[in-house]
Amino acid sequence: MTTARTYETEGLEQPWTSGEALGVGLGGVRPIALAALVPTLLIAGFGALATFLVPRSPALGPVLPVVAAAAVGEVVFTLFWGGLITMNLAVARKEPVSFAMLLRGMRFAPRLLLFRAFYVPLFIVSTPLLFVLALPFSMTPFFIVDQKMGLFEALRRSWKSTRRSLGALTLYHLTISPLGLLLLAVPFSMFAVVPLRDTGLAYAYVRATGRNELEWNLPGFARRSARVYLRALFVVLAGSFVAVVVWVQKLPPVRGSLWSLKDTLIRASAIVLGVGASVVLLALLLPWFLDWLEGRSFSSYVGARHVRSEKSGFLTVISILSICGVAISSGALSSVVSVMGGFSHDLKRKILGNNAHIVVDTTAATPFDGYEETLARVRKVPNVVAATPVVHGEVMASSASNLAGVVVNGIEPRSIGQVIELTTNIEVGKLDYLEHPEKLLDLPADEVIGVGPGGEHYKKGADMLGLPESIDPDLRTKLLAKPERPGIIIGRELAKTLHVYVGDEVTLVSPLGDLGPMGLMPRTKKFRVAAVFYSGMYEYDATYVYTMMDVAQTYFATQGKISAIDIKVADADNTDKVTADVAAAIARPELRVRDWREINKNLFSALKLERFATFIILSIAIMVASFCIVCTLLLMVTEKGKEIAILKAIGASDGAILRTFMTEGIIIGGIGTVFGVATGLALCMGLAWFGLRLDPDVYYIDRLPISVNGWDFLSVAAAAMTICTLSTIYPAYAASKLRPVDGLRYE
Repeated sequence: MTTARTYETEGLEQPWTSGEALGVGLGGVRPIALAALVPTLLIAGFGALATFLVPRSPALGPVLPVVAAAAVGEVVFTLFWGGLITMNLAVARKEPVSFAMLLRGMRFAPRLLLFRAFYVPLFIVSTPLLFVLALPFSMTPFFIVDQKMGLFEALRRSWKSTRRSLGALTLYHLTISPLGLLLLAVPFSMFAVVPLRDTGLAYAYVRATGRNELEWNLPGFARRSARVYLRALFVVLAGSFVAVVVWVQKLPPVRGSLWSLKDTLIRASAIVLGVGASVVLLALLLPWFLDWLEGRSFSSYVGARHVRSEKSGFLTVISILSICGVAISSGALSSVVSVMGGFSHDLKRKILGNNAHIVVDTTAATPFDGYEETLARVRKVPNVVAATPVVHGEVMASSASNLAGVVVNGIEPRSIGQVIELTTNIEVGKLDYLEHPEKLLDLPADEVIGVGPGGEHYKKGADMLGLPESIDPDLRTKLLAKPERPGIIIGRELAKTLHVYVGDEVTLVSPLGDLGPMGLMPRTKKFRVAAVFYSGMYEYDATYVYTMMDVAQTYFATQGKISAIDIKVADADNTDKVTADVAAAIARPELRVRDWREINKNLFSALKLERFATFIILSIAIMVASFCIVCTLLLMVTEKGKEIAILKAIGASDGAILRTFMTEGIIIGGIGTVFGVATGLALCMGLAWFGLRLDPDVYYIDRLPISVNGWDFLSVAAAAMTICTLSTIYPAYAASKLRPVDGLRYE
């Protein structure tokens, strides 16, 4: 079917640019925004109702209500979409717009709903390919509404009409893609975003089909429109970012292993808006950079003009793919390096916080005596901050409900806090209870004895609740009496495994017992939990326990002997010299002196190797992306053969042509590198500031660690630029060897 109205230029494809579409789209926001507010409010209302009515699944949580709200919103939007498209077309053709168009367009809802059922999955699948698969069908709704076509005929006509304008269409979609951040992060932004997006597409449609009576736009209209759009978008994104940051500052802290969807979405919105604002700011600065290059030299002038000039649709797509490929690869590389560096630094911090910088022990890991004099010598070594004796032993710990293997550490409370962070890691109980275990027999009722999975505090409460007051006092004393036990400090994970709290009894069982009438008998001893610590390392929280050194010596039958001397130095990164000084000071050949690097050598070597391998693998991804630069320049040489021939005919040397095309390739690679590294930097800084919460029951950390190191980002940028520069050599050499007669032969 065709419309009653015809146009003189119908069927004649007219050239258009993404900047012109942006300018027309900006002009369409005001007349259509009020009409777009109607479906926006209906979507919000019906979506909230669907979320309320659909029950949550125990396995999927809020997934089903969210899916139901999204489906209802899709149907409501499609119901009014035909009317909005009618208004978009009127604005694009500079015709009057009326509110009645919104109602008249509802008759196209069934066909538009079928189109969205086809287009949305295709769009999702084609996203990694930068919309190349979905772009040719993006004008289908305008054929359905404007020419009242069926779905399949509209799809065919859309495919046919976008062949020549695929480059401009790709640029337009990439330019408006940051608007998707507003749809995700800012509520009720659809009433402004959808008119801008669809009015620009309506302008592309009326130009591609010739169904208009428009005059040609003035020179500079496209560039001014693009700059106005980017400035407005930057202001909106930056303002939204600041507002969400203020919101994040007011969020209550999420404690324990709880995971809050609201907290995560708000923090993710802040990160996404910050990254989007950074990318838009770079896009605003890009024209100034190209203008600066054009004023430098002949080669940079021609190269910059080639980058920003209008090309054929396929060549434009290849150029965009080149920039996006380098940007995505370099951004991924910088982000991964930062995350791996964060894991390494976090692991190093926790290892140094729970272990000594230098350990003095025996090669056979057996106890040694005469440690007082050795300890005194160690403490006099320069750069040694503190030293403490420790007794080690591996035993089984059991409670009334469970058991686990643990490592017992006999410590001196007055010096252990100067070597490791045990005192600062205690979250329940007190170190004083370890030195004075008799205080555990009479804990106050409001004493916190445990922490729940959601961070809630468990208090001791009154003893023997429900015991009648009329009971005999002597019997009450007998019932409430508890035997005094030595204190013990255990980790959070071990407390959860044994199901114990502060004041509960724990039994340690050592296989190295005493000889009895039935043979070797295990040595057992009861302890009372004095405190629970949390170091952030699962291995330590699940296996390490601490008790008084004299108690451990008695339990392991090593009176007068210790297992090791733990030492803390002033600078943990420079322990080599201090290790040698300690070995010289103790002057005992039977003792070995090792620093934390040697003890954990395998772990940190594996992390370093993994980081290096990841850098190499993702650098190969940049190399693959640079192949697009080679293709772009080779196609540019083919397309611009006549221009190259003319330049050489008027005196341009082979070296000038070589430098021109190398400059163009370097500009393309540089744009991709700067956008990728800047995006990775913004993302990593956002993750470092706002945090990405992880489940501590699954991971050994509760937040994703990020290390923002400037040298890492500079190395990624240098690697990307080196690869991109090398990829320009062959195409530039081929262009420099083109003879003028070959370029002008068929002209």
